[in-house]
Amino acid sequence: MARVPGTDRLIVCRAAWEDVLAHAAEQPGDAFIFRPRRTARHAKNLFSSWTARHTPTGGLPALSVRRLRSSWLVELLSARIDLGVVAAAAGMSTSALARYQHFVPALDEPTAVALLRGRAL
Repeated sequence: MARVPGTDRLIVCRAAWEDVLAHAAEQPGDAFIFRPRRTARHAKNLFSSWTARHTPTGGLPALSVRRLRSSWLVELLSARIDLGVVAAAAGMSTSALARYQHFVPALDEPTAVALLRGRAL
């Protein structure tokens, strides 16, 4: 978990990536975890320049920061995480999340009924 300096944004590692991130953080030395050979703490286009240089194999689409961010947002929305929580983590408004909604799979009927029914008091 980390906070973005100068903002209220809370950044949390997804559970599926915790082991990968922990392993990277345990490497010896003081290098950055992401792009360890860089020298600048804050570099313009740090992620987009990395994705431009790394071409996936096997016919996979090219990496793009925009697509990676969109995939992350759709994953969070598909997990039915509160819109306010997702928007705050992404640094955007809840209304801006509407454009991703058509990528979120519909709930099956039993799940929809359970959510609409709520818990007994």
